[in-house]
Amino acid sequence: MTMTSVPKMTRAKEAKFWETHDATDYLDEMEPVTMTVGPRPQNRCSVCGRVLLSRYVDINLAGGRAQLRQLRQLYCPAGHASCLAPEAQRLADAVEAVLRLTLVSVGAEQRAQVAA
Repeated sequence: MTMTSVPKMTRAKEAKFWETHDATDYLDEMEPVTMTVGPRPQNRCSVCGRVLLSRYVDINLAGGRAQLRQLRQLYCPAGHASCLAPEAQRLADAVEAVLRLTLVSVGAEQRAQVAA
């Protein structure tokens, strides 16, 4: 969007400008924008409907051979459900995949040395 009658300015000056001006005065200079909004994240318990709360937990990966610390977990205050927050789950999945590759290759090398 380019508004010709609004001068270029720093953020601080822009904040002061909008304190004393109304954006509706510039509607004829604005262009419409199309937005797509995705589904809302699941932030309620599927059993009781309560809002899920957050806490930070440590989780073990690769059968306890590695640990990720302070991952955000969502949980129902009534105790019905708990799960890692989406960003924490993505991190855990990625680390688990790397560990799986690493541990398989290390294990194969050790078996080859034992067999020789």
